[in-house]
Amino acid sequence: MMTNTPTKHWFRKFSRPTRWLCGAFALAAISQLAPDARAALGEDVTSVAADQVRMQAKLQVLPNTTYTVHELRMPSGTTVREFVGDSGKVFAVAWFGGWRPNLRDIMGVHYDRYLAGTRGRRATRGPARIELPGMVVIMGGHQRAFFGQVYLLDLLPEGLRPDDIR
Repeated sequence: MMTNTPTKHWFRKFSRPTRWLCGAFALAAISQLAPDARAALGEDVTSVAADQVRMQAKLQVLPNTTYTVHELRMPSGTTVREFVGDSGKVFAVAWFGGWRPNLRDIMGVHYDRYLAGTRGRRATRGPARIELPGMVVIMGGHQRAFFGQVYLLDLLPEGLRPDDIR
């Protein structure tokens, strides 16, 4: 008598290396489909819309006299503010909320310089302030309460104090 039981784990008929290769291929395909445009430091304001889609965030634009703040509120509760000068370039990014955003996305081409500037530094308690030539990074927090800001000194609008970036 023949029983007609469905195969619960159909993928087990493939060898382990084959399953691994299929998983690696799927991951590579998904990463190629992800949007690359990001509104990172020093980049153009037109990429803010791509950030909104990628983060699945609600966008609110807050104009000021010498700059504009593009506030992105993510479903996770984290808020990312991208500061754009009259030149149309992102000169600062600030964030706060339960999750820290991807720093590589926020800093763009400046991320490697940030990493190099943090090598060899001892971890301390409290907020970290890292001053690099032309760039300042401040961040801190704890579980479910992160904050930070990063800004480019040469793109700061005249009259704007770094304390105003929040």
